[in-house]
Amino acid sequence: MADNVLTLSHLEQVIPELIRARPGRVRAVDFEQIQALLGVSLPSDYQELVRAYPTFEIDQFLRVWSPTPGEEDGFCADVRDELEILEDLCGEDDDDLAGGYVAYPADMGLLPWGQSLSGDTFYWKTSGSKTDLWPVVVGTRDNEWWEFEGGIIAFLVGLVNGSIERCGLPSDIPGPNPSIHVFSD
Repeated sequence: MADNVLTLSHLEQVIPELIRARPGRVRAVDFEQIQALLGVSLPSDYQELVRAYPTFEIDQFLRVWSPTPGEEDGFCADVRDELEILEDLCGEDDDDLAGGYVAYPADMGLLPWGQSLSGDTFYWKTSGSKTDLWPVVVGTRDNEWWEFEGGIIAFLVGLVNGSIERCGLPSDIPGPNPSIHVFSD
């Protein structure tokens, strides 16, 4: 695992309510099937996160998607739907509403992993085969685009503890003691 990738315990330290909402079993997500359907392996910190938690929402703001075991094909279909939306935003010159980014499976393409309830979308930039080094990319509803050089867990930890800049995202949500809603499988 890359040095800049935090583990699930780091996220649970900054969001203790997450631990109380954790299902009592490891979720048997078929990542090999997801890889076959999407054509790429997902980062190890994300795999660790979704083996522990179904889709969850932080402070009624940021929703982190998680495949439901046995329904990986539906998860991949949802990801492909989001990729179509991103492709529509990508355009030529003045028509580009995607900050110059492109959608996966293009080289360095964005692959979505979550969204805010305010219209922001969160992605990985698929930069090479070392998935644990993929940066997080944020596309805000106000068309601000920026990158975070760390994994999904490091990004979530930084949002909650305030250690990362929030370009285009609310300055106070998620807060330092966020509420959590964990969706059931």
